[in-house]
Amino acid sequence: MTIHFSAVAGSPARASFALGAICVALVCGSAFVQHVLQVEPCPLCIVQRLIYAALAIVFLVAGLVGARAGLRRALLGLAVALILAGIGVAAYQSQLQLFPPAAAATCSPSLSYMFDTLSAGEVAGRLFQGHGDCSDTSFTILGLTLAQISLGVFASLLLAVGALLRRRSRPVV
Repeated sequence: MTIHFSAVAGSPARASFALGAICVALVCGSAFVQHVLQVEPCPLCIVQRLIYAALAIVFLVAGLVGARAGLRRALLGLAVALILAGIGVAAYQSQLQLFPPAAAATCSPSLSYMFDTLSAGEVAGRLFQGHGDCSDTSFTILGLTLAQISLGVFASLLLAVGALLRRRSRPVV
């Protein structure tokens, strides 16, 4: 017996809205961790937050497109690309946390400072250097770092979108 995600959610539109709501909740949760729990996000955390925000928009629009299955499939394809980028960033950060580089003893400047003082290309380069707090593992939930949790969430989103893309469109009656 197999259970398809879209069958559980009822319709592709409802499933898209549900995935969008999950991404909105993740962005709100990360803001809670930052502003209430006072855990400063690293540049890679911020990139993941931006990917979740972009996914929320894509999923919510996919839920609004009505019976236009081709447009929904294109939006879900965009979601797959964003999810794969998120998996890459979360996996890279998880690797930094498991095997921190020797230079990680110093913290990197904040993202806002980097944007104020560097060009966009230099900021992009530094985001993926992962110096300093990107390898910090002091904040965990159930023994997992936020990067490891994010990696699992991105993988789950990929499976859910895959189920939606495999679903055949039924004619509207």
